[in-house]
Amino acid sequence: MRSQLAVAAGVIALAWTVNVAAQAQHQAGNHTHADAAALKNPVKSSPESIAAGKKLYDTQCATCHGTTGKGDGKMAASIPDPKPTDMTDATWKHGGSDGEIFTVIRDGSKGTGMRGYASRMKTEDIWNVVNYLKSLAAKPAR
Repeated sequence: MRSQLAVAAGVIALAWTVNVAAQAQHQAGNHTHADAAALKNPVKSSPESIAAGKKLYDTQCATCHGTTGKGDGKMAASIPDPKPTDMTDATWKHGGSDGEIFTVIRDGSKGTGMRGYASRMKTEDIWNVVNYLKSLAAKPAR
């Protein structure tokens, strides 16, 4: 019995540690990820890449993020906070570089409904989606 309690206490402590670490990695509010920002997009943004990205977006992303990327897809209302991101504005919670967007699509975002797509999309396909999303995004005011 004591060993079972010790194991249970260890599991609880580990879960708490992982939760605290995840919160530290993805603090509330807008932030950037330097390692992800350093990734360079190997797929040139072209009409062909954007069209390929849109096709994937329509089948893989629109249910949550909406057909126009405003975060108002059919499933958005049923997703607990935080709601899907509006990708048409100039604010990107995890940074707006190609590499940061790629990383969120590939790996997902802890503590949100955003799951990673690494097992569902090829690397080039994710970069095409990045190019499509960048074509939707508002340009920051200068």
